[in-house]
Amino acid sequence: MRDLISIIVGIAVGFAWLAIWHFVFLHAFGITVLRRKLEDHATRRERMKQLGKLRYILISGVLGVGLSFGLAITAADLVAHYSHGWVFAIVKLVLFSVFFGWFNGARTWSEVFRDPVPFPPNYPPLK
Repeated sequence: MRDLISIIVGIAVGFAWLAIWHFVFLHAFGITVLRRKLEDHATRRERMKQLGKLRYILISGVLGVGLSFGLAITAADLVAHYSHGWVFAIVKLVLFSVFFGWFNGARTWSEVFRDPVPFPPNYPPLK
């Protein structure tokens, strides 16, 4: 029962961070989150593309999804009393946030912002 409660608390903490991050931090960078128009999606995509790959990975990956994942894992361990102290919990939070966030941010950048390939492809002429 204690493990189930710790998992629920961890997931709640992770989603709470994502909500805060979406509405506060992204708004600070001028990126609107909840827009329904297609034009707004295009301007949001261009604004995020202007940030550049490194800043996008740090903001979207590490500070967003990575920190959410790190907080969820760390909160679940603290509630279940599996943690070995605050220093270990902080190190675990930082490592999960950086590694998971960097991987997720880089993967998202390569999927969302890749240039479309024309069909049929434009091959250079043979010499």
